[in-house]
Amino acid sequence: MWNYNFILPSLLIQAVILPFYMFRPRLKIRFNRSFSGIMIFQTLTILFDYLSSRADEAYASVPIPVLYVLNMAFFVCFMLRAFYFFLVTVDILMLSDQARGKIFNASFILLDVLLAVTLSSFVTGAVFYINETGYHSGTLYRIIYVCGFSYVLLSLGILLKESRRLKRYEAACLFGFNLILLLGYIMRLTAPKYLIMNTFCLMAIFVIYIGFTNPDLYRSDRGAFNMKAFTYSLDEYKNTHYRILSFILCDYNDKRGVYGGMQIDRGIEIINTYLMRTFPKATVFYLRNGCFALLGPSSMDVKGMYHTIWKRFEEAWTANETDLYLDATFIQASRNAEKESVDQIETRLLSALEHASHDPSYLTLKDEPDTVSIIDQEVGVKRALEMALERDAVEVFLQPLYDARTESIIAAEALCRIRDEQGKLISPAIFIPIAEQNGYISQLGEDVFRKTCMFIRDHSLDSLGMVWINVNLSPIQCMSNELAPSLAKILRETGVDANQIHLEITEESMVDYSLLEKQIHALQNEGFQFALDDYGSGYSNLTRVKHYPFSNIKLDMELVRDYFAER
Repeated sequence: MWNYNFILPSLLIQAVILPFYMFRPRLKIRFNRSFSGIMIFQTLTILFDYLSSRADEAYASVPIPVLYVLNMAFFVCFMLRAFYFFLVTVDILMLSDQARGKIFNASFILLDVLLAVTLSSFVTGAVFYINETGYHSGTLYRIIYVCGFSYVLLSLGILLKESRRLKRYEAACLFGFNLILLLGYIMRLTAPKYLIMNTFCLMAIFVIYIGFTNPDLYRSDRGAFNMKAFTYSLDEYKNTHYRILSFILCDYNDKRGVYGGMQIDRGIEIINTYLMRTFPKATVFYLRNGCFALLGPSSMDVKGMYHTIWKRFEEAWTANETDLYLDATFIQASRNAEKESVDQIETRLLSALEHASHDPSYLTLKDEPDTVSIIDQEVGVKRALEMALERDAVEVFLQPLYDARTESIIAAEALCRIRDEQGKLISPAIFIPIAEQNGYISQLGEDVFRKTCMFIRDHSLDSLGMVWINVNLSPIQCMSNELAPSLAKILRETGVDANQIHLEITEESMVDYSLLEKQIHALQNEGFQFALDDYGSGYSNLTRVKHYPFSNIKLDMELVRDYFAER
């Protein structure tokens, strides 16, 4: 009566996939729970499809109540499987709770109606009925296709509207598995004697697994869950209070240089294993570059966990027979995430960890809100920096240089300035380090140099009583092989004489002696002169200084202050 060629292989493959998925560590998030529902009802649907079909063929030897139970179990599991496939689509899209609530309620009402009609078949025979001549389809038998097609079409409609939320391959996966299901329902409708629908569902499961629910997508190669998993988990907690205990390994890059990358990587694996075993109720994440996070509900004992981890760091971590002596700095955070987006939370936490790694006071547990004002300032300054460069709004101020012998202004120093959204000037002590960290410093330095040249071109330095203008070069600029050619090009474009500009180099730039010597030689060939800034604050000495053609040397302000404070 039925063709079983497809159902038995599907059942065997499903029997392999189910335990493999269910017993691997996975995130406790919505679409994983929905996918678990698919896996369970797919297994049950295949099983009851086979058992009910066999029983219907042998109806004469099977009690009628057993036939009813087996067939009803198949119909119910069939519909629940279709519902969970739909739910996976909705959950992967990570819609707002309001949108998800509306969609879920509507789809659940549809499921309730379909199940109610199906279950009524015990009495009404609406979907199927069984008598002395065996199993028969009822007048509403095609309700199972109404269920399948409705959920697939709903999924495709929501996808068409919300696909912008997804990356291209993610959208392709979601569209792909829904189209596979649609084809499967069409095949079952046109060839009902072939039990092939389960095979199409199995194909759809493979697409979802490869694209979204494979546990390996959310685990770092260090054993814990990764940054992607952290993002999904924070989104899951967005309407509840939660707590995070995070920490970062101090001097992470230096430790990799001391112990070697392989040893540190193995050490991170050991730390992750320790955290997962010690705190089984928390979800452990390895974010990046020595950053760890433990996420849990508001009842999580952060202070107790901190003391436990801090005490463990007093001992060495043994990796490949090597003792790793590591320190960690800690940040705790608690949030009602309705106030912020997931991106904002992640940015603040990672920024707080970065600050903590450079501040010895964070060896004690700190609240993430303690660093919020600093982090907010950083984010605002970075935005102001990007806007200033994008809109050509970097300003150049001239600070006079006074000649004590002639008692007159002889030159000036070009000072870079940017403004915040309110139009207030931002201190260079704040935005210069951020520009260096985010790779904007070279563009910023070149912009200041160009505007200084334009000022010299448009104004007579002689009439202003000046001979030259100092322009600062950052240590990062000094590392570029294109420095001399790019500055020379600007000189040619503006028609400015190189003698009218002195390039000011900080003492920090003198650490790499050979590189700086090469740069100065190249810049000298273009006609530039040089000044040394902040002398006395770094590593240089007079022997080194005399090798460079500095026209003037500026003493570090702390050195001058100390002199006047104690002559």
